[in-house]
Amino acid sequence: MPSEIAKPSYTNNAALGIAQILLWGGSYFILSVLSKPIMQETCWSYQMVYSALSLALLISGLVLPRIGRIIDAYDRNYILQYAGVVMACGLILMGLSRHFVLYLISWTIIGIAMGMGLYDALFASLGKKYGPGTGKVIVQVTLIASLAPSISWYLQSLMLDTYSWRTVCFIYAAILLLTIFPLYNFVFRQPGTTHTKRTVSKETTTSLGELKGQLYYLLLVHFTIGAVVTTGIIIHLIDILSDKSMSMTAVIGTVTFLGPSQAGVRVLELLISRKSSLLSAVVSGIAIMAGILLLSTAPIVATAGVIILGMGNGMRSILRGTLPLEIFGQEKYALIISKLARMPLIAQALTPIITGWLIQQFSVSVFLYIFCALAFINIILCCIIIKQTKKNGIRI
Repeated sequence: MPSEIAKPSYTNNAALGIAQILLWGGSYFILSVLSKPIMQETCWSYQMVYSALSLALLISGLVLPRIGRIIDAYDRNYILQYAGVVMACGLILMGLSRHFVLYLISWTIIGIAMGMGLYDALFASLGKKYGPGTGKVIVQVTLIASLAPSISWYLQSLMLDTYSWRTVCFIYAAILLLTIFPLYNFVFRQPGTTHTKRTVSKETTTSLGELKGQLYYLLLVHFTIGAVVTTGIIIHLIDILSDKSMSMTAVIGTVTFLGPSQAGVRVLELLISRKSSLLSAVVSGIAIMAGILLLSTAPIVATAGVIILGMGNGMRSILRGTLPLEIFGQEKYALIISKLARMPLIAQALTPIITGWLIQQFSVSVFLYIFCALAFINIILCCIIIKQTKKNGIRI
């Protein structure tokens, strides 16, 4: 059991949001700016450059269960604090990469840092620190973090105007070294405590195994399908809109609604009194399916499709942290959330390869129909999860 439940503060949440912006910017979003100069200098193909990001997602999924066990076992949270150091090492190695193998190694290190410092490890740490108050903290932090693409792209593009892509890697690594440790240390500091490991009894281990029953696996499949659907649609959003014979100016203008809609739904989550996360999951699933349906029809409703899809995905990001907490409670939350994150991240890493093949072999329309069916399956899964939670006596 956690030694003491802390009270959230806006200052702490702002610090966590800033840390997330910097970490997402140094990993998931950095290739959006640097991929073109990397390809120009190295002559590596688009697939080669972006395969490194898939590798990083795969690595982060593989290491997350171990990270969750460490977060759960130790009183002091040092995993998050050193995420910036590890990511900085990966970026420095990336800047030094003259051969593709070294480039892949650098992204392997970045992948470990992603597992240490991004949403899943953060949610696990927040659940341990704040207990029942975690949901509101997650909403506030993800609201700030939704600015990550806009801020990181602007900052990196500004640096790229003056420096080479390799120097940008070094500068960004320095920023991470100077900021992430103090930001996370400020929030998770525990004066007077040491890195003591909590004793895990046989009873605790057994109860964790019991939790991994039908509900656990239903939630795992739900999160995995959700990750595949949103990743596949978002990475091919420009292709989807272009297939509707829209001009590139109209396409770019439409795509820009995605970020604000994701942030907007998180603002609504703060303003409206919180409902059950399970019911929110159904709403999120319906919004994602409705967004895909609109995208598969006439161009005139494409903007509405992007906005509704963005709202559904914005809710889904929050639910990754709040759903397991509502169903399983605070006890062993760090372990459960990290285990639940493994398959979605692995599936997310493989999604670009599968969806690219699907569009090439068939068409954008076939791709949308398949993903609309997957979104519908996810709504059915939500309903089954609600029924199962009621059967198990869990209030929603």
